[in-house]
Amino acid sequence: MKVLCLQGSPRKQGSTATLVSLIEQTLMETGHEVECLDVADLDIGGCIGCYRCKRDPDELMCSVQDDAQKVFAKMVAADAIVYASPLYAWGFPGQLKSFIDRHFCLVTGYDDPATAHSHIAGKRLALLLTCGWPAGEGNTDCVTEVFNRFARFLLTDKVAELVVDRVGSPDDLTDEHREQARAFAEQLAG
Repeated sequence: MKVLCLQGSPRKQGSTATLVSLIEQTLMETGHEVECLDVADLDIGGCIGCYRCKRDPDELMCSVQDDAQKVFAKMVAADAIVYASPLYAWGFPGQLKSFIDRHFCLVTGYDDPATAHSHIAGKRLALLLTCGWPAGEGNTDCVTEVFNRFARFLLTDKVAELVVDRVGSPDDLTDEHREQARAFAEQLAG
């Protein structure tokens, strides 16, 4: 299986990046091809709401010319996509949020389920979320609900979710967290 990991944390040595490395290692050890991208390193602007992407359902098109087109091509070629993110102000960090907003171009006909078309329909999606505070209602639930709706909008199959809380740095990661990350990778691979 070809897996694309979208690492959304601007901290290259943080808890999210550490867990992504472990997930990548686990997947590669079981024969999967993995590519990880640090979204914060990419030149990706926000959606401008021009709707040019809706003109031709068969064409993957966005009028904003930046690194997003390269990432979308990698997403189309992948079998599974992992969105890895720390929790920032009850949501995704700005760099990842801008990219998620740009996913609007991946779907046409979204107002009618009978005609909806997604360029990544059927892909396996997974969410890895880290946070320094306790998880749960009023903290991480907003992101997990947004991700669930996002996956449905994209006509994809959300197959795994891991929320690792109370980790402000990689030093806070326990053996249990590492085992959870390995199990997450196995669940993603199916």
